[in-house]
Amino acid sequence: MTTPVAMAPLRFGHFELQRHERRLLADGQPIEVGGRAFDLLLVLADRPGQLVSKRALMDLVWPGVVVEENNLAAQVSALRKLLGGDLIATIPGRGYRFMGRIASPEPPTGQGASPSATAPGPASDASFATNLPADLTPLLGRADDLAELNTLVETHRLVTIVGPGGIGKSLLTQHFLHARRGRYAQGVCWAELSVTDAASLAGTVASALGLHGGGMAPLRALIAAVTPLRMLLALDNAEHLIDDVSELCRVLHESAPGLHIVVTSQVPLRLPAERIFRIDPLPVPGSEMSAAQAQQFGAVALFVERARAVDRHFALTDSNAPTVIEICRAVDGLPVAIELAAARAPMLGLPRLLASMHDRLQVLTTGRNRDAPERQRTLRAALEWSHGFLEAREQRILRRLGVIAGSASLEFIQRLLVETDEPGVPDAWAVLDALDALVERSLVTTLPGHDGGAPRYRLLESTRAYALERLDEAGERESMQRRHASALAELFDAAYAEYFDGSIGAESWMRKLAADIDNARDALAAARASGEVLEELTIAATLLRALPRPLNSERVALADACEPLLTRSVPAPLAARMWIELSSAWGDTRRSRALAAAQRALECARALDREQDDGFTLYHALCLVAGANARLGRPEPAAAPLAEMQQLEDPEWPAQRLLWGAQAAQFVAHARGDGADVVKHARRLVELDRRRGNDVSLGLGNLVDAELVAGNAEAAARSGAALVAALHGTRHGFTLALARLNLCAAYLALDDTANARAIGQALWPQAVFFDYPHLAALYLALLAALEKRPRAAAQLLGYAEAAQGARHEDQRAPNESAAIARARAIAMQALGENEFARLHAEGARLSKADVPGLAFSNAG
Repeated sequence: MTTPVAMAPLRFGHFELQRHERRLLADGQPIEVGGRAFDLLLVLADRPGQLVSKRALMDLVWPGVVVEENNLAAQVSALRKLLGGDLIATIPGRGYRFMGRIASPEPPTGQGASPSATAPGPASDASFATNLPADLTPLLGRADDLAELNTLVETHRLVTIVGPGGIGKSLLTQHFLHARRGRYAQGVCWAELSVTDAASLAGTVASALGLHGGGMAPLRALIAAVTPLRMLLALDNAEHLIDDVSELCRVLHESAPGLHIVVTSQVPLRLPAERIFRIDPLPVPGSEMSAAQAQQFGAVALFVERARAVDRHFALTDSNAPTVIEICRAVDGLPVAIELAAARAPMLGLPRLLASMHDRLQVLTTGRNRDAPERQRTLRAALEWSHGFLEAREQRILRRLGVIAGSASLEFIQRLLVETDEPGVPDAWAVLDALDALVERSLVTTLPGHDGGAPRYRLLESTRAYALERLDEAGERESMQRRHASALAELFDAAYAEYFDGSIGAESWMRKLAADIDNARDALAAARASGEVLEELTIAATLLRALPRPLNSERVALADACEPLLTRSVPAPLAARMWIELSSAWGDTRRSRALAAAQRALECARALDREQDDGFTLYHALCLVAGANARLGRPEPAAAPLAEMQQLEDPEWPAQRLLWGAQAAQFVAHARGDGADVVKHARRLVELDRRRGNDVSLGLGNLVDAELVAGNAEAAARSGAALVAALHGTRHGFTLALARLNLCAAYLALDDTANARAIGQALWPQAVFFDYPHLAALYLALLAALEKRPRAAAQLLGYAEAAQGARHEDQRAPNESAAIARARAIAMQALGENEFARLHAEGARLSKADVPGLAFSNAG
């Protein structure tokens, strides 16, 4: 290895690495370290914090020498014994990272960037979330499939890509979406259907799209949101909920003419509008040929690419090409089986690899269910074959990973698999090494981490099913599910505190936790089945906060299920947390229950504050009590908790905490009818939302409403017009509809009927979709009154008030009440009391379909 030009020693912790002398000192005393280990340490320490791939390390530490990868692992292990385990981090499937802090005043320069340093992927679409990986795995041998799929989706809006597990449906679809990102007004979106509960299906899709659906049922909210969109949506992994996915696709296809849907599934949806695109195995050469010719076939190209990822020295030659062709033929060109085989090539060598596959696959295939489809038998055989080569520890870890739903972080996997009081269970480093081996063997796949951070790890569905079979055979499923629930409870307990400490933005926190929602659902079920109430409540508290808006019905149902568990035996900190989350979950739809939960939270918080001086929990509970009273129209009982809360508030707290006080203060100002105070708090809420990294569009809509309440219609119109312009063309139809409602009200307050009419015409279809035609109709009544159409105004008022009564909603917001009073006064003055009453009663019998003709005609 070439010695670096810079000769300054590298100091980290109590170690000193002397380049020129090739010595490693600990507390000033030399310690013995092997030559290759020294070279490896120098390469890593020269690149602190950088990810260095295994291939790059082997090129730099063993230049020009053919070595096996286990040599690298052995040197890393030797260094960890000398330095401790924390200085060299393994990123399974990717490489190593030096974690020490280099104290040298002049870090070495001139070495050039490591060839393994992770390059940034393509910039993500600034407007629309795609949920696609930043760096896609290369798509080999599928150019014709990609072109054919492109043609099919251009002419048909519902296409199902059908094929067996492991054949590459998902990767093909991801590349297809990536290529078409700029072809649709609202972009493309990838939605993984990893949920097992059909009730969560629509909400999961809405969450992937980043939609806000208000308080409607998830399916109706999703339909309403996507109806005006022009975009491409991919639904991955549909076969386990095929009937429910089929129905979802049917209604979306019928409701949203600008929506193109691509589904990946092992079976078709069986819909009349569906076009099926069957994906075949990768083509395998039919006879012996040169290496150059063979690599033109997708199966061989994939084998070579995967083998090179494991062994940088692998090359396809004319002499070994026939063997590679036979290997690809042995697994029927199935991509995942090719990857499994290629991962073994460096260790076994091609001839031995082929021999073992021919013998083992034949036995395994004929020994299983002969009625299973051929590709499924091939995949099972390939998994059995690859599993047979694993060490006992790796086999144990693979089967235990089967309890993970979706993906998991390395931290969570180590929590799950390391159990110090169980003999023979590996420690954290052994888990890390085994996970790395499983990634290298294509049994575990990597996914991009949260906001570009550490990767996550998952089993493909076919591999997970196999792992769970093995777990059942070992009699470990129940115990591993309990451990999974326990590890998830620890993770979620820490995550709850993290949300409020200000170390992470709210939206970023939500994206981070979204990856573990499926794990949380499974863990909840396991904790409930085993009677672990405290674990169940710990998980539920964080899940209640982490569930995205489109899954609000799931949040409310979870809150309902948790309430009976909150007995006096639950510790005060957890009880306070849970009552706070129940109050938040019920706040919009069950306000009396929200108040009762807030009062229970306050009882727990006061007891907790006496013991631990926990000011924020007390503050939070007081905010909820004040706000819940105010939302019930009770400003007097809200006054005392509001004043106490304001005395406790620390202006240095992060925005995630201060937001609750500002929100409560605004609710109380609304209840008191103090318009100026409402505006003040609305502006503060927008600023706090910005500071906590949250979407501010809903807050800006509330600000428009508040400015109008305060009598500043011009400011409301300016703010509303800006917000409508910003939301136009996005996926956020619900937020846009609310913004249009408030803007229409502002224009009417200014007697600007031309702009109010234009906004009202755009608003009405959205109001019907999002289930608030009663609100839109009352502003359309005022529009008719101002346009000197008193008969239409009286009828529209009758419809609006009857529709409101049918919903059993007694309270109206101040702007709504003001619009009704003004429209009523104008119409009654023009018509007289009796005629107004007759037309008002006539309007009460109208349907939604009658409204637009009446509202936007010139008669009346």
